[in-house]
Amino acid sequence: MSALQRTRIATTLPVCFALAWGVPVQAQMLEEVIVTATKREEGLQDVPIALAVMDGNKINEQGIRSMTDVAIFMPNVHVAEASAGDQLFIRGVGSGVNYGFEQSVGTFIDGVYFGRGQASRSAFLDLARVEVLKGSQSTLFGKNTIAGAINITTARPSDEFEVILDGSLEPEFDGSSGQLIVSGPITDTLGARFVIKGSETDGWMDNRTLGDDEVAREDLIGRLTMVWDASDTLEVALKYEKGEMDSTGSNEVIGIATPQSTGIYQAIDPNFTSGFSYDKFDATFDERGGKSFHDSEWDIVTLTAEWDIGDFTLKSITGWVDYEFNNLRDSDYSALKAIARGRDESHEQFTQEFLLSSPTGETFEYLAGLYYQDEELGHERFTDVSLVELFNAGAPLPAVAGTGIGDGTGVNTFNQDAETWSAFFQGTYNITDDVRVIGGIRYSQDQKEFDKSAQIVAPFDNAGEPSDFLGAVYDGLLNLATVHDFRNGMAEVCPAAASGALVLECVSSGINTTRSEEHWTGDVTVQWDATVDTMVYAKWGNGYKAGGFDEDNGRGNIPAQEYEDETSETIEIGAKLDLLEGRGRLNVAVFSSQYEDVQVSTFDGVAGFVVGNAAETEVDGLELDGMFAVTEDLTISYSFAYLDAKYKSYPGAGCTAGQTQSFAAGPDGMPGTADDLTPGDCTQDLDGQQLQFAADWSGNLGAIYNIALGDNLELNTSIDMMISDDYDVAADGDELLAQDDFYKINARIAIGNFDGTWQIAILGKNLTDEETTTWGNDVPLGSFGFYDTYFQIIDAPRSFELQARYVF
Repeated sequence: MSALQRTRIATTLPVCFALAWGVPVQAQMLEEVIVTATKREEGLQDVPIALAVMDGNKINEQGIRSMTDVAIFMPNVHVAEASAGDQLFIRGVGSGVNYGFEQSVGTFIDGVYFGRGQASRSAFLDLARVEVLKGSQSTLFGKNTIAGAINITTARPSDEFEVILDGSLEPEFDGSSGQLIVSGPITDTLGARFVIKGSETDGWMDNRTLGDDEVAREDLIGRLTMVWDASDTLEVALKYEKGEMDSTGSNEVIGIATPQSTGIYQAIDPNFTSGFSYDKFDATFDERGGKSFHDSEWDIVTLTAEWDIGDFTLKSITGWVDYEFNNLRDSDYSALKAIARGRDESHEQFTQEFLLSSPTGETFEYLAGLYYQDEELGHERFTDVSLVELFNAGAPLPAVAGTGIGDGTGVNTFNQDAETWSAFFQGTYNITDDVRVIGGIRYSQDQKEFDKSAQIVAPFDNAGEPSDFLGAVYDGLLNLATVHDFRNGMAEVCPAAASGALVLECVSSGINTTRSEEHWTGDVTVQWDATVDTMVYAKWGNGYKAGGFDEDNGRGNIPAQEYEDETSETIEIGAKLDLLEGRGRLNVAVFSSQYEDVQVSTFDGVAGFVVGNAAETEVDGLELDGMFAVTEDLTISYSFAYLDAKYKSYPGAGCTAGQTQSFAAGPDGMPGTADDLTPGDCTQDLDGQQLQFAADWSGNLGAIYNIALGDNLELNTSIDMMISDDYDVAADGDELLAQDDFYKINARIAIGNFDGTWQIAILGKNLTDEETTTWGNDVPLGSFGFYDTYFQIIDAPRSFELQARYVF
């Protein structure tokens, strides 16, 4: 941390605490927070799990639109938007960049599992709360919760009829949003809630090459929820949601460039400069639209039935999710029209869960469940490559006499059908009124079938013969094997070469295979209510993340396409305390986790990623959070985390770009051309290296202060300060891409009437105008003048938002 930042924090913290303690103390108790982290409604302080909660009011007031916005408020939680897919990390553990990966952090909305990382981009709509459960949650939530779970609950119909109008304006970036909620009873036994929300923004990036603002975004989402009290013992809830999100442009910039790469970029756009900036110089292939974009749409149906059978409760949760997206990204991240990548994905999923809950208050209580999931995933990835502008810009391409430089295109198709079923049981034995043992076990079986094929339009020279140089270059860039097959007797199908042809189309016959796995997972917790206000617990649990198939890699035989499951063991000791007669709250957790056969994805230095089970990690740390009601009007909240998350063993990790450049010296005399290296040639040992997105320490300090203005008006103010130590954003530990320590401040001031009929507010985000990156990596084509050149995906600068609400 710099001296200036230490000074800023040192002056800011005393101001906050002086404000808090300078107000006369009055009796005020904190409200109880209800969560469903154990599949039942319980108070936060009664649940022996480390978790963070954000309620719907906070989400609305802070203008939070996705999990990316939530994560900044929660230490040890990071949601990264990557160029090849989104990543969710808790305590430094998450999934790498590969569309074939399962998530390490499971996302659940109203009990329905969302397995794709793209779900983190979907806009929030009318939520009751977001719970982030930290550490493995495999017993109750199942597979792919090896690092934790995000448990989202949407708002239900209100008891009284109401109409709510919400709107916001963000003048600097031409952003606006509007939301309509109509909620209440229709009959004595039927309630409904309808909400529709639209938003748009021009974005905070200025594309100097195209003369446009980016990232321009439009969202439109609607949801209808109906709850029917069919009888005194049966409640049925039906929810349907439909949404679409369209964005144009990207927030990627060339953050670091060398004199050589700068010269190449400036040959195309003389105004090019590198470095962290909200100005960018970017263009992509006109053939596919000329701009980066990301469009998605989804349909969600959830049917929940809860039936009281005597003192028992039987619950059924049925979910159907249909999700599609298509995108195009400029993968050279510059004004060059050299590499573009796009994806079309469709994902359809059906889930069914049954839960049987025993009566509470007994010596022995239990929860038993059955779960089934069926999903179909279709994914097509294309890569367009052109060396024309590189050649014209003076990139160091070897001279090849008589060779025509044409464009190349590769298309990889990845289809996967997956089926999961599991049975689980969790029992609680109340040894005394104050001591209980909780044990759970889950059996899971996963089956996957996938097929994969590839197509390449390969460059040929003017004589109609394959160009050794261009064939090797394009082959590497398009991520196919040297002979355009999967090395298992499945060679490509190519027509005869014609004299004078510059390109030739080849199609591999592809791969089709299956895999299955089964797992026993479980946990044991000892919980002790030491006093009326103090609960302590100790927990052991294990978990797994399912294995699968590599979507990105087109090289190698079937074993090279497959990766195995990842496993974990976690020990956690914690305490939850209510203080000062309910005016204070303090939660503490100490944890240690070991992960084996970690699924890793490493950039291969050309244009793709290599996947495998290559690492062991150890994660130790401390987390604490709490609140304190200083007075009836002033509440302080705080959270802090210390994290020691490192690779315990990772001897074959991929090299950084600089290491690859030093390692490669091919027979043609050109360092690191595509025919010299294949993935795995250059490796490093990352034993002891900090994990990705694993800051040693991070924290949040917030305050809410409300004061009456006369007889009818109320002033509401809040401030949040988010602090983080430095951390790595690249999986290969490249120090050039490390994010420096930072702190951000959000503040909000609002005025409205006491009964909540109306309110107007102004919200400031990132008031310190900190420059931070969410992800970054090497620019492709390292051997052609771009070694030690990096792109970064950057976060938004300081912004202000005007908000208004009216309730009829």
